[in-house]
Amino acid sequence: MKHLFLTLLSIITWCCYAQEATVFSVNNHFYLKGNSALIGNNIISTHQTKAFNDPKKFNDLLKLKYVDIDNDNSTFSSSQAKLIIPENTKIRHAALYWSAIYPYNFGKTKVITLKNKTKQRTYFGDETRDSNFYHVLLKTPNNNYTPIKGSIIFNGLKHDKFENTKPYVCYADVTPLLQNIKNPSGNYTLANMKATQGFTAGGCAGGWLLYVIYEDETETAKSFTTYNGFSDVFKTPVNILFQNFKAPEYGSIKTSLLLGALEGDLKFKTDYSSFLDSDKKDYIPLFNKARPRNNFFNSSISINDKPFLNRLPASRNTLGFDLLKIEVPNSNNTVISNNATDATVQFNSKADRFYLFFVAFETEISPIFLEGKENEGSILVLNKENEIKIDAGVEKIRNLKSIKIPSISKGYYLVTNVFSVKKNAEKWMSFLEEKGHSPKSYVNPRNGWHYIYLNINMDPSIIYQNRKELSKIDYFEDIWILKINL
Repeated sequence: MKHLFLTLLSIITWCCYAQEATVFSVNNHFYLKGNSALIGNNIISTHQTKAFNDPKKFNDLLKLKYVDIDNDNSTFSSSQAKLIIPENTKIRHAALYWSAIYPYNFGKTKVITLKNKTKQRTYFGDETRDSNFYHVLLKTPNNNYTPIKGSIIFNGLKHDKFENTKPYVCYADVTPLLQNIKNPSGNYTLANMKATQGFTAGGCAGGWLLYVIYEDETETAKSFTTYNGFSDVFKTPVNILFQNFKAPEYGSIKTSLLLGALEGDLKFKTDYSSFLDSDKKDYIPLFNKARPRNNFFNSSISINDKPFLNRLPASRNTLGFDLLKIEVPNSNNTVISNNATDATVQFNSKADRFYLFFVAFETEISPIFLEGKENEGSILVLNKENEIKIDAGVEKIRNLKSIKIPSISKGYYLVTNVFSVKKNAEKWMSFLEEKGHSPKSYVNPRNGWHYIYLNINMDPSIIYQNRKELSKIDYFEDIWILKINL
């Protein structure tokens, strides 16, 4: 389907030579201790309510119609999926996307005989296409439908390249809606979503997704980034560079990629998704039990290595609608290494083009990185690149907001690292001791993290000079100064 384009938005870079549709850009970025959930369903199938599981059919030879499972005469299309998030967690973000092939309301096909007596299948439609496709209905658990007006991310009607398919993508931030539900876990139904019924070249396709990020103090620190855009991936490799995070200094690193796409036909193979091995400078194919390496976009909805079937209808073949969350294989931290600040994913397709309309990237991050994001104004991070004059440096230290931490002395702390895992903190302290330092530590009861520091003093000028000497040592990449209990 279209290629992934060139954009640099401080966090994402798209590198390719394809014609652009709508450039992907960062929609939201969150740093928190938590996790995410992804649900969704297709809206077009062979039957209104029954699941479609045949893997052998070509999409454009099937006469498709709206799925409609809600037994509500006021809706013309509806499908359902179940959201499950842990109790006692707080929803931070909820994003609703819907996308479909929509050249016209209803399409037909016929086989014609050419002058050379060869036969050719043609597709044509009724030339009607509703303009209000950005309006849908969303039913939350144990509630009635809520009207949702989305923003149009892409409308193929305005692009000559998409004359035969005219896909669209819409987005709505539904965070307040979900935050006001006492128990957000349960069935979600999207209704009155528009798509082409009948036949189109390449096949009718359409569906929706709900992406939920939630805070959970039992989880590790993570970076969550979502992107809006639309891209046709076909024949030319497309690279995406993810940035603006810092991986943990020690231990294994868990990373996930979440994607939404149209027109990934189950019958066609040779579409791929890969991550760059930063050491070997080679790409590692993404695959699991649900997604073969040579048919990654395969008309299915999956979470990690299992089909996501907690939906109605629970079709295994979603007829050109792909939705997935996959954990990136990171054995020995070959893809995301310790202290890494970027990662690269590549998409390609040689036979089955697909339209990519949703991308989210999640990775575990260094606690010290999260602390800096959560407490801007309370922490001064100084590294080798940002040397400043002593008077200005001391003034910056004095102007820090004070952090209250019970049971430790007041003063300015020179912090060299922060860890969420105690054994990793102990490893760092042992390393510093071997280098001739005398590290000390404290635990912040607010987050349970271990802070390793080398000095505490009431005089900010002494702390600044101490920091300046330590910055000459190569293993001190970043050094924090915290103002505590002052």
